Amino acid sequence: MHGKNTYSKLNTEELKDLVLKKRKKCTDKIPVGINKEISKYCQIDEPAFDGGTCYRIHPNKNFEGKYIFYIYGGGMCQTISTQQWEFIASLSRSMGVGMLVPMYPLAPESCCRETFDMLEKAYSNLTTSYDIKQLILMGDSSGAGLALSLAMAAWKEGYRKPDQLVLLSPVLDTEFFDTELEQRLLDAGYSDHGIFYNQAAKDFINTYWVKDYAVKTEYTSPFYEDYTDLCDDVIIFSGIDDIFNCYARAFYKKAKMQGINIRFFEFDKEGHNFIINSKTNNAKSARSYLVDVLNHTFFNSLPDIYPIKMLADWTKKYPEIIKDEWATKFIYDNKFDFSNIKTKMSEYRSILKASAYSACDAKVRRYIMEYPNCTIINLGCRLDNMFKRLDNGRIQWYSIDTHNIMSVRRSMYGEREREKTVGRDIMDFTWVDEIKCKRNHGVMFVCNEALMCITRHQLKDLLEILFKRFPGADLVFTATTAGASIYTNIVYGSNAVEADKKKIFVNDAQRLLGEWGTDYKLISEEPLMKFAGKPDKLKLMTKAAMTYNKISYNYKVVHVRLGGEAYEIAI
Repeated sequence: MHGKNTYSKLNTEELKDLVLKKRKKCTDKIPVGINKEISKYCQIDEPAFDGGTCYRIHPNKNFEGKYIFYIYGGGMCQTISTQQWEFIASLSRSMGVGMLVPMYPLAPESCCRETFDMLEKAYSNLTTSYDIKQLILMGDSSGAGLALSLAMAAWKEGYRKPDQLVLLSPVLDTEFFDTELEQRLLDAGYSDHGIFYNQAAKDFINTYWVKDYAVKTEYTSPFYEDYTDLCDDVIIFSGIDDIFNCYARAFYKKAKMQGINIRFFEFDKEGHNFIINSKTNNAKSARSYLVDVLNHTFFNSLPDIYPIKMLADWTKKYPEIIKDEWATKFIYDNKFDFSNIKTKMSEYRSILKASAYSACDAKVRRYIMEYPNCTIINLGCRLDNMFKRLDNGRIQWYSIDTHNIMSVRRSMYGEREREKTVGRDIMDFTWVDEIKCKRNHGVMFVCNEALMCITRHQLKDLLEILFKRFPGADLVFTATTAGASIYTNIVYGSNAVEADKKKIFVNDAQRLLGEWGTDYKLISEEPLMKFAGKPDKLKLMTKAAMTYNKISYNYKVVHVRLGGEAYEIAI
């Protein structure tokens, strides 16, 4: 439920009295200032239908028939807030979309069935009354749970299926059958972001919201329902500090297992409904991602896409080092404007980074030739299309990176046969449980640059985990010496494409691995310039730096075998 810290100390009846007292001071009308601002570029009306009040906001100019049916959240008992109206107005203005916003019945006066009677009537009526080219069903907090239930009802009752379903900081359960997830809420107790959960809150919801509809989870707790044919495009936004984040993660995992096309954006140090209530850079980034998702664009992802531009440039300039025709076509087709991306790249630095891609490709390609049915796991993959460059039509491939990167990646590539995407930070070792492979066919982990940004202790932990779970697997990663790491942080630390500080260095891979145990075998440690080919017409300083790299190994690719288990060469 929503409230100040003192709210979490009240009993059920005290909560009820406080909700009703607070509601007397509130209204579901659009605030005067926001109404005045919206009216500058939109029309506002209240479509008449049997069942309640709904606001329709639609642009005066260049309106293309895209509507968002928005269900606000408020713990099933609170009216829409000023911040929520501001968010709705911002979406309409920035995207040029129409907004349909129903004012639904609330607890304690009304229960879930009465709320759904109204929402279904509003949805059915409004989606058939207007010429809607694209329909997005969106909700925040408890409204996200209502949106999920409404999407299920639309499929069952034959209403129009939403083109996209967007769940912002979703609250998906009001009966709490999953005791493990409920315990996480109880352990969290109260959040500084104004959300709490305790036995009194549970009793309030059960008494006044669930009421006689216990176990009818399609109304009360859509988390437990079947998501088959729910929607062709489901998107979640959640903050890691949100006490309901555990439900968002569990829903994402369950939906993926049921074959739903789902993307999950997750933000560190953000609480409940941060995308609406917070003014942080994370919240701004989340809102930009949301607009990209709804418009099927990539403007907020340009820093992530810039390495693909570099691959396209290298394909033209240094084809003897790396070739990626897909990257060239992608950049050409989309006409991205990278003018605001801050980069600093010397000729040598450009060749060095191209050679890192080339080195990793070469190592993986050779492994695939030896083990054609192997499994490759690309750690910290970003948006790189390494799978397409190296696919032999038989391998299994896993791409691992943060939820946000994976969500953009799925927008770009869609779902591909034999490639699975896993949204996790590489140091969140739960991703290991997602890897399903036949170890006797070969397993290789590859990581270009990402391991440079973790600590020495973290690298040791990672190797231990991989050795225990995948004995005999190979690991290929790029690394730097101490001097090169310091130089890179000082000279290139402000680059948009190299914003992560280099934390670890590998002066001598053999010695480092020896300190950590005898189970790790160094296969090779090679300078990146070994994979640079012989580009034409290079500057003298570039040639000197390339020669120095071959002597000093200051930028290198390391190939390690984790244990001595032998693999079958499957033909």
